Amino acid sequence: MKINNIYNSIVTLILLFTSSPLVLAQSVNPRQPLKPLSPSNTNETNNFSNLPTRQVNLSQQFPYTLDSGDVIALDIYNVPDYSGNYTVLVDGTISLPLINRISVAGLTLEEIESVIYQQYVNSGLLRDPIVSVNLVTPRPITVAIVGEIRTPGSYTVPFEGGNAAGNKFPNLISAVQLANGINASADPRRVQVIRNYKGQEYIIPVNFWDFLENGDLSQNIVLRDGDRIIIPSADEINPIEVMRIAMANFSANLSIPITISIVGEVNRPGPYTLSGDDVRAGNLTDTLSFQTSTTIRNQEGLAGIPTATRAIKTAGGLTAKADIRNIEVRRTLPSGEEQIVKVNLWELLQTGRFREDALLQNGDRIFVPTIETIRDSEVRQVAIASFSPNSINVSVTGEVKRSGLLQLPPNVSLQQALLQAGGFDNRRANESTAQLIRLNPDGTVTRRSIKVDFSSPLSEENNPPLLNNDIIFVERSNLAVASDATFAIINPFAQILGIIANTAVLIDRLGGD
Repeated sequence: MKINNIYNSIVTLILLFTSSPLVLAQSVNPRQPLKPLSPSNTNETNNFSNLPTRQVNLSQQFPYTLDSGDVIALDIYNVPDYSGNYTVLVDGTISLPLINRISVAGLTLEEIESVIYQQYVNSGLLRDPIVSVNLVTPRPITVAIVGEIRTPGSYTVPFEGGNAAGNKFPNLISAVQLANGINASADPRRVQVIRNYKGQEYIIPVNFWDFLENGDLSQNIVLRDGDRIIIPSADEINPIEVMRIAMANFSANLSIPITISIVGEVNRPGPYTLSGDDVRAGNLTDTLSFQTSTTIRNQEGLAGIPTATRAIKTAGGLTAKADIRNIEVRRTLPSGEEQIVKVNLWELLQTGRFREDALLQNGDRIFVPTIETIRDSEVRQVAIASFSPNSINVSVTGEVKRSGLLQLPPNVSLQQALLQAGGFDNRRANESTAQLIRLNPDGTVTRRSIKVDFSSPLSEENNPPLLNNDIIFVERSNLAVASDATFAIINPFAQILGIIANTAVLIDRLGGD
């Protein structure tokens, strides 16, 4: 009988407590609020740059905090009426059953669990509940990117996989790619992400160069809503690093045209809009052809990258007076300061090192100065370079079959030019020599008599290479000179005899009538 009474009492208690939401669990202690991060100095922005990046666990240092737009799943054990999904409203609150609104903006999930626990316990609705809060759909991640970025501004970075639910948070490189990549003048070692966490700003240093060198994925940090990304300008440009970064997937988007200007010793100075794809100028015209950037990135070397040499080529190539050792690329940084990048194309021709070229970015200005002392051997070598004009203008006059202005390949020989003009006029030409008249870059004019031997190889003595605006003059033979002189003497008498003959014919016709 006593056992039955005890059993009935236990059943009554179970029914009583399970039928009312006042008590859910008695074996779990109440959760204490999570202590927020304490900034080391409340008057200054915190900086983690003095710590090795690998030792900073950002997910632990910056737990996710809620704000308007987040959707959370609240689960109160064994109380389904109070459980469910809740959206954080514009004012940063959620509305709970029987509790109404509570503020959750700026709180972590663990802190929210503690707040909800205290609300239900203090209101007397539940006794020691087991509260679990999970993030179902995070709010959009909006960040600001400024500095040496192709298109600075505010961006909403999509979650990996296309939507927030069940996908990874976006990372830093995704945001940089969305802003079309970093510029050539960026300092990849001093990138900063400034994060506002619980009212305090923290600086997270990022070293993109370490990412490229060592594959350190910790540099590609996970972003949070409201992050500010700052890409600083480099104090000095390292051409090797610039070219290497240009091939990375976070470099400036090459498919976006850039506007540059080029002045000085080029054939067509002025402003130009260049595509990031391969630019090829043909025969000093404005017709350009392009290749897709996808193809370009898979090629070796600098194909597809807008460089100083490609801009010079587009501007019709260098003139003979260009100082190719002291070309300057002048660039205005986001801070307003001017940065000058030196370009030595002579060194590029001698060594083949791409670092002597300069990667261009939007707004660059290229200045090609005039050389003071011109070396003839250098002029010839520059004439056949890829950044020189595709053709030169040569005038062939005198006793040739087709005299006139010819467009010929750079460094074409004198004999080739004569053949392009149809060769000598065999009846009148002095086939042993040709006169080469050259307008030098310093303004002087030289004239040389060249012995013509079509079996002679290319040589400065007998078959010199030609330069732009050269003139070839083929003189008359001695026989042609004598014939022309005789004709000049006889011609007046021939004209008088012709007049007399014509007059006699006219008189005969009049007399016959």
